[in-house]
Amino acid sequence: MPEAEGFIKSTAGGRFAATFMIDELMYNFSGSFASSVPAFTCNTATITYSGLKQLNSTRSFEGRVGPSKVTLNLANGPVINGVLDMPLSPGSTVSGSGVWTQN
Repeated sequence: MPEAEGFIKSTAGGRFAATFMIDELMYNFSGSFASSVPAFTCNTATITYSGLKQLNSTRSFEGRVGPSKVTLNLANGPVINGVLDMPLSPGSTVSGSGVWTQN
């Protein structure tokens, strides 16, 4: 399955943006967590996917943030994961949705 590197940044308000460079295009997955999650940054994120057609539209996800890693399992198959720049304690299970855009 193809992989791409990128980063994830979130705000204390529960919003996040994940950006990955694939075939010289930036793919952005921006959205919000259903519950409160402390702000975090992951500058070493990786997305694993089976095809670019998965990286479109609005997608729900479930996963975990902290204490040292972030994992977001998108409902249609792709997985975003990485090591947090600064640990979060305690870790928490998360869910929410996001929208893919390209530029």
